[in-house]
Formats: sequence, C-alpha cells, structure tokens
Amino acid sequence: MPLRLTHVGPGVHRLSSLYTNWYLLEAGGRLTVLDAGLPRDWREFHSALSRLGYSPADIDAVLITHHHRDHAGNAERLRSSGARVLAHHADAPYLRGEKHLSDRGVVRYLWRPWYAWYILGYVAKGITRTPPLAQLDEFDDGEVVDVAGSPRVIHAPGHTAGSCALFLEGGSLLFTGDALVTLDVARGPRGRQGPQVVRGPHTADAELAVQSLEALVGTNARTVLPGHGEPWTDGISSAVEKARRS
Repeated sequence: MPLRLTHVGPGVHRLSSLYTNWYLLEAGGRLTVLDAGLPRDWREFHSALSRLGYSPADIDAVLITHHHRDHAGNAERLRSSGARVLAHHADAPYLRGEKHLSDRGVVRYLWRPWYAWYILGYVAKGITRTPPLAQLDEFDDGEVVDVAGSPRVIHAPGHTAGSCALFLEGGSLLFTGDALVTLDVARGPRGRQGPQVVRGPHTADAELAVQSLEALVGTNARTVLPGHGEPWTDGISSAVEKARRS
C-alpha cells in the first residue's frame, strides 16, 4: 500500500494509501498535518515532504481528528521533531496512553476474509506500534486553531467521543476524519463506498454519529475530504443525505 501524494486545493495535499487518507495544509512556508497516518508510512511521508520542498522540521502542528491508531501513527514522531499536537479533550486520554481501546470488537470480525486482510495490512504498517503522545494540547468545538491553514473544529461525536471534523473555510474544504467517510471496509469484500457513517467494531456509537452529521451540514462545505475513501465534491449536504440512508 504505497503512500500517494495528490494536490486537492490551494495549499492542500492528500496523502493516501489503499484505505486511509491524511492531509497537509501549506501556508506561509509552514505546514499543518491533519491526522498522522501509520508508523511505517514515515519513509514515504518524508519523501513526499521532500518533493514539496519541506522536511519534518517545517511541520508546526498536527491536528488529530480522533484517537484511533490509524490516524495517530506518526504523531509522536512529529511531536519529537518540533510539532505541536492537538486533539479534542474527550479523546486525549487515549492518545496519551492513559486509556486503552479494547480490540474485542475487531476480533469478532476477523472471520471475514476481507476484513482480516485489511487488519493484516494495518499490522504490516505498524499500527500496533503506534506510540502514545508524551505531550498533547487540546482543542474544542468551534475553535479556529492557530496553525497553518486556520481550520475550524467541528465536534462530531459518535465514532469516538472526541471525533471532530476540521473546516477550511477559505477553500470550503471539510476534513471529516471518520465522522463521515466514503469507504467502510467492514461492509463487504471491497468495502462499502459512498458517503456513510462507519459501522462495525470501530465506532463507539453509530446512532450518535448519525446525529452528529447535522453539525457537518452547518459548514455548507463544497468538498468533503474523509479519512477513508475518495473525496466527495458534490457538497456536504448531499453527502450527509446519503450517509443518513446508508
């Protein structure tokens, strides 16, 4: 699963593998990372930065949409390179290693061959070696974070208690993390595609996640950039309409 770098808007870059997306915001020669991939993405991530003319030392901040390890894999390594790391306070104890998420729900899905293959791919990428964060700052709902790109925090609990989207108002781009995705690998051999709420073992409260979609609609964003799946360019309202029916 190689890491691909694509340009999705002015000063915005998508880093994607087969299953997972994370993003770079570029402003004034400095960078903000939205989510942090998996540990073994590091070498290809470093190469992608080099192609853009940067190094990890140019990253000022890492914003984590929720505490799952496929979104926090390189956060501590980036923090140790000088970046400030931020997440919602409800997910902070998991990211600091003070609380731990049970994997029992995942085990119940492993009899499905496609899901087992998905998990094995993540293990190969080092997901089980994601280190806790030695230091973490917190953001809150509605806050415009003082980092490159100045995204606004949209708290959208359900997938996790601290699950958030990040809204880039100037470009009308909404980074939804796992609050709304366009690929759910737990739903069928090739994964279920299209706007949806993540179901299955990775979501704490799917019904709350559906209720939280209303907060995303309030942004009126033109483009949705999810944590899993392809970008959605027909607006957040149509994405949420489809997700509510999924």
